[in-house]
Amino acid sequence: MKNVHEYLIPQIILQGKTYTAREAELQGLELTQTAEDENGVVFLKIRLENHSGRGIRLDKLNWHREENQEDFLSRPGLLLYLEGWQMASPCGVRGYGDCDYHFGSSYLQYAVAEPEDYSALPNHFRADNMMMFRDPDTSQTLLMGFVTTGDQFGHFKTELSENGVLSLDVRSSCDGMLVEDGETVCSETLALLWGRDGYALQCRYASLLGRKMGARTEMDPPVGWCSWYYYFDNVTGEDIRRNVGFLKENQDRFPMRYIQLDDGYQRALGDWLICNEKFPGGLKAVADTIREGGFIPALWLAPFLAEENSILLQEHPEWMIHDPEGNVIMKFPWRGHQAAVLDGTHPEVQAHFRSLFAQIRKLGFDYVKLDFMMTAASVREGVLADPGATRAQALRRGLEAIREGFGEDGYILGCTVPFGPVIGLVDGERISTDITPYWAPDREVNDEAPTVPNVCRNVIRHTYMNKRLWNNDPDTLIVRDDNTELQENEVRLWYEIVRLTGGMLMMSDNFPTLSADRSRLIEKLLKEPQAYDARPVDFWTKGVCSVLEAVHKKSGAVETALFNFRDERETVRGRVLEPHSCVVL
Repeated sequence: MKNVHEYLIPQIILQGKTYTAREAELQGLELTQTAEDENGVVFLKIRLENHSGRGIRLDKLNWHREENQEDFLSRPGLLLYLEGWQMASPCGVRGYGDCDYHFGSSYLQYAVAEPEDYSALPNHFRADNMMMFRDPDTSQTLLMGFVTTGDQFGHFKTELSENGVLSLDVRSSCDGMLVEDGETVCSETLALLWGRDGYALQCRYASLLGRKMGARTEMDPPVGWCSWYYYFDNVTGEDIRRNVGFLKENQDRFPMRYIQLDDGYQRALGDWLICNEKFPGGLKAVADTIREGGFIPALWLAPFLAEENSILLQEHPEWMIHDPEGNVIMKFPWRGHQAAVLDGTHPEVQAHFRSLFAQIRKLGFDYVKLDFMMTAASVREGVLADPGATRAQALRRGLEAIREGFGEDGYILGCTVPFGPVIGLVDGERISTDITPYWAPDREVNDEAPTVPNVCRNVIRHTYMNKRLWNNDPDTLIVRDDNTELQENEVRLWYEIVRLTGGMLMMSDNFPTLSADRSRLIEKLLKEPQAYDARPVDFWTKGVCSVLEAVHKKSGAVETALFNFRDERETVRGRVLEPHSCVVL
């Protein structure tokens, strides 16, 4: 039986048309592939040299595999693991007869790298960054994953049949980039890893990816408080002062380092240094209040967005991503307005980011949460200032400028951002959709929607990323019994997920109104945050993993947590669990 990579045929896609190496040669294009084996890991890369005498627009560098090959992928009953593009993108296991995850039509463009590759038909699947194939009879598992991710989005498109993989395309997106005559373009590096333990394979892959991308994992995971999940965009300066005052007086009970002002302070998206009327003293007053309380100030921004009523957009429309006719693209809805997207390849945008984040640091904020970053890479029809750049490069170049302005010792949290291009630039990364003060809405929701089960699914599935790619951010812990619809059992379930999976620990309740019982939960957790290493035991389940095994980092003691995410009673490992509940053994 030949190796799988021997059946992966390199191709290029130009303006929607696919060319093999021989066909490309007739166009004056030289298409080659390198394959290297290092300690049992096969690394593949496609190289394209343009000798055509003209510039070309390159859509994708592609590996293609047809059906009926004599390799591992031609086995009936294969299970697939599908990784997501960003924090809200659903991830997990599928098999023959299943459909891909279900996305809201308006959110699909933000949830996957290549929306045109998505299909709701049975047996059609796509994944971003990494995909796994498992033979359930032998447990043999193949992981395919991109281990360089800074220049192009890597993604997978496959169709299953009863006899295994019917077709497979592994794509390194070039987004119509201009390749001039004499220039060379290479794909990102694809790695093939083998094993029998799916979670262990994920960890090996993340370690390899983190090393190649220079992952920032040395900073301690922040412990602190965030304004969003209690006050949302109604937050006021007085709300911040009240909670800072309470936490200062109760530092012995609630030892924290950071206080984060989230969305709701800004005049408009883009005008980040101008506060609205709820913050009359401006950002400096907020930072001073937090500092005087003995905490480190943290601030939320969506740096790639500029609202239509923002001063930034009015003064610098040339900084935004345009359509081919030169019009600013206004397609991101925001509270009754539309927003444009800044072009991360524009030198003046990069200078703006460096200046803005240097000023934010000077105001006293040592931590920033950067939200809605996927917008920098989701305008598929946009024209960039650099015609030879990809969407991934537009995002990464902008973030590099932010990092330069904010400083190497400042903490940057990425949020709603494609995972690949930010590795090596962010210190923390949100790995799930938003936690909610309710279990799920009383209606059918899509798989990327904010619900407690969807959050838990992604937090559990992404435990392998923690301290290999960044500090995982599972989202905030909320345990309150006011301003919430969560029941006691649901609060306890979310508490155990946060406690056992580790990573960042941010709270988002109104501390002065917390009941004594709920306060004690936080006090207990703050005595020993990030104490465990956890892994999903039922890794190959098609639903939300319901069994977590957590090892205490210091003592080595093992705790096993059983979860029921269903709306009816469920037996898990011989234990009957009530709906939306958990038990820790």
